[in-house]
Amino acid sequence: MGILSKRSAGGAGSRLPRLSDIGDPEREWIDAHTEIVTRTGAHLDDIHQLRAFYDQAAGRWRRINPPERADPRVLINAIATAFGEHLARSTPLAWMLAEDEHGTELALYAPRRQTLLYPLKLVAERWLAEESGDFLMTTTDEVVARLGRGRHRPRREAR
Repeated sequence: MGILSKRSAGGAGSRLPRLSDIGDPEREWIDAHTEIVTRTGAHLDDIHQLRAFYDQAAGRWRRINPPERADPRVLINAIATAFGEHLARSTPLAWMLAEDEHGTELALYAPRRQTLLYPLKLVAERWLAEESGDFLMTTTDEVVARLGRGRHRPRREAR
């Protein structure tokens, strides 16, 4: 599903990765990627608009002859960071760096429920599986059901 907790990440004895706060470079990377989405008029606080952006972008990309397709990573990262920022604004999840034996990755974490979500991995997997953007809605609903709505913490929109 993409949502992990200490208890479900790999069994009873599993550990969370080492977590650390994001710094200015990561915040700038998130802002630059969310700007790709917000420049189209999509609002980070509106999951329906983010889903529509995902569906339109994925549909356009899939209609291109596979050998002629551009690398979708920048677009996937833009959608994933916009989705992650939506969750960070509307739930108790916060951006963190998660480091384990496989490397370091941006993740969202809520310490009270030990809930960890990797939005970049989640979006990339769904994009490659050619799924619709419905998972954005479903995941949001699952996160809200698990964690509740957090205090709305709007960040400045990317310019």
